[in-house]
Amino acid sequence: MPKSNSTELIEELLKTIDRVGLKKTIQGLRDTSNPLDEIVVLQEYIISKTCKEFQITKQILLTGRKNSEKRTNAIGVTCIMLRTFCHLTQRDIARAIRKDYSNVNKYIKKYENLDPNFKKDLDIITIMSIMSNEISIFKKDLTTIKI
Repeated sequence: MPKSNSTELIEELLKTIDRVGLKKTIQGLRDTSNPLDEIVVLQEYIISKTCKEFQITKQILLTGRKNSEKRTNAIGVTCIMLRTFCHLTQRDIARAIRKDYSNVNKYIKKYENLDPNFKKDLDIITIMSIMSNEISIFKKDLTTIKI
């Protein structure tokens, strides 16, 4: 006798409850049923915007192992932008960009204290300023679209 969709759903729910527990199953269902959170959309925009500015892929930013100047700068700028516009903690930023939170702390300290007297730092400051303006516009549009 073929299983109905309801029976199959209940069996999968029971298997999930056995694997992860009741509370985590319920939380997972709640998370998937909520519409996209404004902060999540803004995080994705910031990450993609940073990747575009530094001409790297999202995969290189999040999981790359090579220590290139572009990647390092992109990580630092992403940390600053996520903290500034999404008001995330260092642990939340670390989760969003898949880095250790202690490294996020180092990036934030370094990129908050860039010196405009050095050309490389000035270039990054300029990029951050341009990105801040664009992210502000995006965030404003995002909040006005929200119903």
